[in-house]
Amino acid sequence: MTAARPIDDEVAAILADQDKRISGVLRWTDDEDASGHEFLAPVSCAATDLQVRGQRCAAASTLRFALISRGIGRLAALDLGPDGPRFHRWSPGRRGAVDLLPADSSHDEQNDEQTAWRLFCRLTALTHDGELVDPPPTQENLL
Repeated sequence: MTAARPIDDEVAAILADQDKRISGVLRWTDDEDASGHEFLAPVSCAATDLQVRGQRCAAASTLRFALISRGIGRLAALDLGPDGPRFHRWSPGRRGAVDLLPADSSHDEQNDEQTAWRLFCRLTALTHDGELVDPPPTQENLL
């Protein structure tokens, strides 16, 4: 069996850290190409500089929450869409491996943004002291 690389140990420690925290209200904004909404939030973490990025596209029925380290990249992500829910987590030697969702998560979480956010927070040991606010309604073209 090969020894874990230092970066694998660092990622494992970050994911296991129970003190990761986001404070305040998270608000969806239009993404760069106006095809959906996104938010970017800093995460308080003693070990490294982290952020969470949320992305949603109603037209494609997709929703993603990702925990990102500025020095390493994506550590974990919850993807919800037509292909079903998928949780990606860094694991030694298998960056981006797909893990099954816990047995206590239901298919309904795929359709409920707030429940999906709580599931992501639980899976990444992240505490959010605030709320995730729905984006404002989109005005359709009149002409």
